Amino acid sequence: MPSVWTVVGGADKGGILVRSGQELSSPAKAERLSTGAKVEELHLSGDRLHFKCISGTGPEDGWVSIRISGKDLLVKEPGHDGEPVKEAKTALSLPIKHREVVGPSSGYTHRWAVNIDSWKPLGGAEGREFQFLLNLIKEEVDRKAVMRFKFLEDQKRALVSRLLVRQASASSLNMTNFNDIEIKRTKGRKPFLAQPLPPEDEAPNWNVNCSHEGSWVVCASEPHVIAGIDVAELRRKRKDGQPIDFHNVFKDNLTFKEWEYVKEHGPCHDREYEAFSRFWSAKEAFVKARGDGLAYPLGKAEFHWKPLAGHEMGTAFEGDVHIEGTHSPRWRFVQFRMPGDSPHWTTVGRGPLTDIVDAHGEFTKTLRKPQELFSDVEWQAHLESHSPHFDVLPVAALVPQETRCRRMLRRAANSSLESTGLPLLRALRCTECPP
Repeated sequence: MPSVWTVVGGADKGGILVRSGQELSSPAKAERLSTGAKVEELHLSGDRLHFKCISGTGPEDGWVSIRISGKDLLVKEPGHDGEPVKEAKTALSLPIKHREVVGPSSGYTHRWAVNIDSWKPLGGAEGREFQFLLNLIKEEVDRKAVMRFKFLEDQKRALVSRLLVRQASASSLNMTNFNDIEIKRTKGRKPFLAQPLPPEDEAPNWNVNCSHEGSWVVCASEPHVIAGIDVAELRRKRKDGQPIDFHNVFKDNLTFKEWEYVKEHGPCHDREYEAFSRFWSAKEAFVKARGDGLAYPLGKAEFHWKPLAGHEMGTAFEGDVHIEGTHSPRWRFVQFRMPGDSPHWTTVGRGPLTDIVDAHGEFTKTLRKPQELFSDVEWQAHLESHSPHFDVLPVAALVPQETRCRRMLRRAANSSLESTGLPLLRALRCTECPP
């Protein structure tokens, strides 16, 4: 039987937008596909679905996005793909049979996010679940860095960010474990995959970056350009409950034009702070991609934004950067508002190899196609290529495939781990292992 999808998004807009072609730039159809409509899948390419309408109102056929900014617009009905209905084993955002989100078939460009609020490890950082995950990290210096944090929430963010880097590295290497993966950091604390390296002809400059704040830990990787990422929580108060006087505390970090943009979102300070946070997130992504972090004078970089095509108004933007008043055409930024009731903004920056700050030169040595070997046309194509939405992963997705196979689960059960703090492993059992 052909796959059948149900429209679950667009209730506040009378349905979801339909385009005549697969590209997001193709013409939009006059009618929206109504919420609750059922459609038959004709073709699925990434997040774009070519459909034929079965029930509901709207165009008879066309192309739609199945998700936007982490929010499902359509969901597949079970039992309509020629296979029996199975109990869900994972909270990954898309069916694995159509697109590998993690693992050897997931490609080289990743956009992953983990909501740590939904992960409550039994026993905290000293419990079996947390310690099991911590020991997936072979580098002792990184394990100690996680446990140096005083509060559990900070420990969770630090652990998940390190696991994201390793899982992204393993996925890019077609590896199902972390055993031979070596992660290092630059002098500016930028993590990078030291060895082994992905195929030079497919991903000559593969690199990964992470960020965490508030509810989210996020990760981005790129095969050709330099990636930087930052997530900003829209929390306008300090931990003692006092409001942050961001106009004065950060007055030198935004340019005059950027502050004008912030003030245009007033007079409510919360709305101004959201606009400010978008700039702050972009500047952090910029300096994290470079590798020098906050040592860079943030006021030198000015960001210009426009809505990102194919997304709901006000939820996604694309932008570029001007350095001391001069446009830098080899940079591009994409910004998303994260899903959920707690507002966060995440920015991904793509940039040139020539802007890297790497005092020891170890990271630079892993980049095998120098900037001068890219033609202007080729580089622009990499910058403007599709920047994927964020796949929201459960913590269990960060456990390497070999570790979560049934053999390991039996071993865990024999030591009472499965019943005392490893529900995340039960959620991602390896279906390829014998029962």
